[in-house]
Amino acid sequence: MKSYIYLFFLLFILLSCKSNQEQGSSNLSKDNKPSAAQLITEMDRNNDGRLSKEEAHGPISSDFKNIDTDQDGFLTLKELNTAETNPGNRPPRPSNNDKDLSKEVNHEIKVVPVNTDYFISENMIDGIQEQLINLNGIETLCYVFKTNSQATEHQMGPWCPELITDTDEKAGIWFDGGKVYDVSGHFIASLDDFYNDDKWKLYREDGTVKYTDTKEGCLAAAKPDVEEAYQNYCVECLPEYFKDQITTYVIPVTPVYVNTSQSFGRGAIGVAFNGVNYDPPAPTDAILAAHTIAPLDDHGGHVNPHGGYHYHAATGSTKEVSQSDLHSAIIGYAIDGFGIYSMLDEHDHQPTDLDECGGHTDDHRGYHYHAGEPGSNQIIKCLHGLAGYTEVKE
Repeated sequence: MKSYIYLFFLLFILLSCKSNQEQGSSNLSKDNKPSAAQLITEMDRNNDGRLSKEEAHGPISSDFKNIDTDQDGFLTLKELNTAETNPGNRPPRPSNNDKDLSKEVNHEIKVVPVNTDYFISENMIDGIQEQLINLNGIETLCYVFKTNSQATEHQMGPWCPELITDTDEKAGIWFDGGKVYDVSGHFIASLDDFYNDDKWKLYREDGTVKYTDTKEGCLAAAKPDVEEAYQNYCVECLPEYFKDQITTYVIPVTPVYVNTSQSFGRGAIGVAFNGVNYDPPAPTDAILAAHTIAPLDDHGGHVNPHGGYHYHAATGSTKEVSQSDLHSAIIGYAIDGFGIYSMLDEHDHQPTDLDECGGHTDDHRGYHYHAGEPGSNQIIKCLHGLAGYTEVKE
């Protein structure tokens, strides 16, 4: 009899454990992240079924104001579920926001707010919004806007020539050693001499250039580990391949100068007034290692699968806003909200007092950057402000 009671008791415990495990796992989403219900259960100290700002912690706390859609100071199960299922309704979380810069802020440096009137409004998706975002430990009022990153002031391309007899009008540019070169058919045919490497041969015996003329070819070649079939190719990705991509920008309304310079994150380093992003330096070493080149067009831009059309050089093709003095024109904003100006002023002079990031201060514009020369592969070198961020959705 005792053995039956013991077996019954053991079976009861096992079933109870299994039930608890299943109940606990039901509070997890399919990607093993806590569900909205579980988050409330864990954080709701007064058991009122909702979360106050004081109760929330972690990413929920950082994103509190954006999730709290009715702005009543509490997060409900419905609001948390909405934030989980519709992340596009709120700005993306920054990928490099783990460093507290609150003690690095320098309020003595003059700053000038972002002027949204400079942007081409037709290129903005649903306008420009304002939201409070936590940037590196600082609550910051930011502009949040979306674009398809497609230029409108100029034609995008061309990039690769089709024949080794094509002139430079039928292709783009390449940069090496600080200089800019036209990617003509002759340039393609001479790459073995240019790089002193006889493995270069981006053309066939009939004189046609090997270039990626399909989206599949683009995807295979426009990545660090270029597929073997597309080594020794001219890499050309067309804007229409990724025209439905949406880039979300989060940029401080009023830039915040910090004393220590900041390296770039994974996203864009800034944005032109047409909504096309300025990118960090192109990874030329990885490109050349596969005996490929990825030309820019004459406007300083090309296309990749992870950001669509973007600029690596400022060549004067995009919208500029002239200044009332002889200073160079503003061409866009860095991701920290400081203006980016062209290199040369109205007398073709360039500034001589730029800091390590390519910026300096004057009485009219406050702190701002000047774009590097097209062959430098660096529009700006680093950031001296509290950086916003971008997110690309395909």
